[in-house]
Amino acid sequence: MCPTAVALLMSMSDAVQHVKEGERKRKPISEEASVAEKMRLDEMNSQDAGFCKALILACAHASLIGGTAIITSTGPNLVFRENIQKRYPDGQISMTYLQWMVFAIPPMFFYLLASYVILVCYFMGPSTLFRWFEKPTKEEAHLNKVVEKNIHLMYEQLGDISWGEKSVFGFFVILISSWISRDPGFAPGWADLLPNRQYFTDSVSGILIACVLFIWPKDPFDPIDPFAPILKWSDMKSKYSWSCTLLIGAGYAISEGVDKSGLSRLISCGMQKIFVGMSSLPLQLTVTTTIVIMTEFASNVSTGSIFIPIALGVAESMGVHPLYLALPTTVACSFAFMLPISTPPNAIVYDTKVISMSEMIACGFLLNILCIIITSLNMNTWTYFVFSLANFPENIVLAENSSLPVC
Repeated sequence: MCPTAVALLMSMSDAVQHVKEGERKRKPISEEASVAEKMRLDEMNSQDAGFCKALILACAHASLIGGTAIITSTGPNLVFRENIQKRYPDGQISMTYLQWMVFAIPPMFFYLLASYVILVCYFMGPSTLFRWFEKPTKEEAHLNKVVEKNIHLMYEQLGDISWGEKSVFGFFVILISSWISRDPGFAPGWADLLPNRQYFTDSVSGILIACVLFIWPKDPFDPIDPFAPILKWSDMKSKYSWSCTLLIGAGYAISEGVDKSGLSRLISCGMQKIFVGMSSLPLQLTVTTTIVIMTEFASNVSTGSIFIPIALGVAESMGVHPLYLALPTTVACSFAFMLPISTPPNAIVYDTKVISMSEMIACGFLLNILCIIITSLNMNTWTYFVFSLANFPENIVLAENSSLPVC
C-alpha cells in the first residue's frame, strides 16, 4: 500500500503546485532522489506536508493493526495458537478462527480510529477533526477539481492492462495461495504431500516466485525483444530498498541475540517475580505495557515466543483464566508503532524519508497508550463475557502443563 499512497500523493502534489505556480517550470528531480524529494515536501505548506506524512504513516499503522484481526495474519497470533494447541492438547482451552475474529475485530476498529485521530491531530492540528462537514472554500473546491482531473488523466494514461501486469498479478495470487494452503491449520496442506516438509517454508514460495520473475517474459509479443524478463537485476540494484532489508535484518539479529545470550530467560524470571501476587486488572495492564515496550526493540514473533508461555503460566499459577493474559499479550506484540527496526511496515515507511524518526516515535507512543487502554477495555467487557473469563477451566492440570523456565 505504501507505493500506492506515494503515487497518489505525488499526483496530488503536482496538481496543487500547478495551480499555485501556474506554468512556471520547476527544477527536475533525478530518479535516485528519495520519495520526500520527489514529492517536494520542503516546498509544501505545513497543512499539505502534514497530510502527506499522515497518509504515509497510516500505511504502517494500518498494516500492524489489521494483522490483529485474523489468527493467521501475523506471527504472534500463530505463536499463540501453537502454544494453546500444545499446552492444552485435550481441548481444555481452544481458539478457532471464528472465536479469534469475535475477540479481535471489534477492538480493531477502535485501534484504527485511534490511529486516525492521532495522525490528524499531530500532523494537521486538532481543528482538522471538526472540519469534516464544513463547506470547502472556492480555492479548496478548485484544487479538488484539479487533483481529481489529474488523477483521472493519470489513470487514462495507464492504458490497458499489459501482459506483464497480468503475469505479476497471477504470480501474486499463486504466492498468496501457496502461503495460505501450505499449512492452513484446520486441514492438511500441500507441504504434507512432500518429503521433508520442514524444508518447504513460506520463504521457499517467495524465493521461487521471485526467481520466476527473472525468467518470465514481460511481453512475449514484443517484436523487438520478446524474451525480455519482467524483472532485471539492474532494476533490483537501482530500485530495491536494500537499506530497508538491512534494517529489518538488524532487528531479527537483535532478537536472536536476546534469545541466544540468555537475556530472554533472565527477562522471564524477572517477570515471574513481578507478576506473582498482583490482582488481575493491574496484572493485565502491566503485562500488556511490558509487551508493548519489548516489541519496539525486538521482532513481534520473538516477543510473542518469549512472553505468551509466560502469560499462560502466570495466569495458571494465580488461578486466572489463561486467555485473560494470553490474548492481550498476543495482540500487544503487534503494537510496534515507534521504531523503524520494530517491524517491516515501519521500516518500509521510514525508508521513504517522508517521516522522521521523532515523528514516528511521537505518534507511535501516543498510539501505544490508546491501544493499551482499548485492549484492556475490550478484555474486561466484551471478551470477558463472551469467553467466560471469570471462570477458571476446571480440567486444566497445573502440574502437567507448567512450562515456565526454571529460575
